[in-house]
Amino acid sequence: MGAPWAGAACGGGALSSGGRARGVSALPAPCARDRAGGPGHRVRAGVSPRPPARRRPGLWRPAPPPGAPAPRMDVAPGIPTLGTQRATRRPPTPEGAGPRASARRWELFSVPARPDPVGGPVIRLVLTDLDSTLIWREDHVVSARALAAIRRAQRAGVRVVPCTGRHFRDLPWMFDGDAAACSTAVTSNGQLVYLDGELVERVPLPREALCGLAALLAGEPAAGLVVEIGEDKTIVARDLEFVRAHPETFWGVSASVPEVPAEPCYKANVRLAGSFARCEELAAELDRACPDLDFLLPMPGTPHIDVMPRGVGKDHGGDFLMERLGLVPEEVCCFGDADNDLALLRHYPNSVAVANAVPSVLATARWRIGPACEDSVARALEDIAEATTAGRMPSFMA
Repeated sequence: MGAPWAGAACGGGALSSGGRARGVSALPAPCARDRAGGPGHRVRAGVSPRPPARRRPGLWRPAPPPGAPAPRMDVAPGIPTLGTQRATRRPPTPEGAGPRASARRWELFSVPARPDPVGGPVIRLVLTDLDSTLIWREDHVVSARALAAIRRAQRAGVRVVPCTGRHFRDLPWMFDGDAAACSTAVTSNGQLVYLDGELVERVPLPREALCGLAALLAGEPAAGLVVEIGEDKTIVARDLEFVRAHPETFWGVSASVPEVPAEPCYKANVRLAGSFARCEELAAELDRACPDLDFLLPMPGTPHIDVMPRGVGKDHGGDFLMERLGLVPEEVCCFGDADNDLALLRHYPNSVAVANAVPSVLATARWRIGPACEDSVARALEDIAEATTAGRMPSFMA
């Protein structure tokens, strides 16, 4: 790597060349790190965040005074309310606060009870990646079978939640205009969480860390930091001539700024006009140099790096919804194919990889199904809907 990188750091150590991007190795190494404001974990591909099937302790506030109404969770029309006398966190996280910040507040609420299935837990929440997992078509729209399977699962009382690095605004057209199929979603790799169309959780990227990252990338002539503020994709510390010189890499970028904007940012990525092998090396170098950020490769073969706050991944958004709905990890099923799904797949016991997944995902997931192009996730959703209605686990988990 050239001299401009020497000694540069994004709040951490200097960059050095070589290495592999995080998430390439299929062998996890134990590691833990506290998040701000509460018990957390370092969510890094190649690192085991914490044991699966974790149950939350029963932390309850005193019951409200006699005659006072108990808080109640809002649910979408037609979607059964789940759980009995369980804990939920107050949304949303204050602007600028870290995940599960300061006060992990708990409330006691009453919801209609559901009968316990005879054979144990059933699936009540599905967290699924989109591109190359649920969605396989070139136009990036779900198939008719997948959309029908989602609706069938919803009728059976199962929440099917897109869990993606994309923005919430992209989802309606990807679900063929069916807003009800994607109104609850984990987006921006877990930084933004929506429940029935309402934003209930947000974790912004730390601006100081992004500024340090932009300074580091000044020494990588073919790379650029792209941030999304509102609906605009903006490149930092590069001009639009650079963007026009690499149209296939910097698609959608319409503006340039000399430094990271002051507005809260919930989506950023590093794009590289180069090989995927160099992108893997760059991700590893940035990971070592930027202790407040995580770097993941969401699209195998594409030189594109997602940037997230350290320790915040899709599992953060999944946990937020699980707790809000009064569920436990055994009632959650997740599907994925790429490195940005690893934290999710390690976190829940019922993890599923599609056959076209990268090796690290195939090695991590507990279950495997067919490739995305055969509508394998849609088939699994049909199985889940039938099994949950019958009070059992789906047959593909047998």
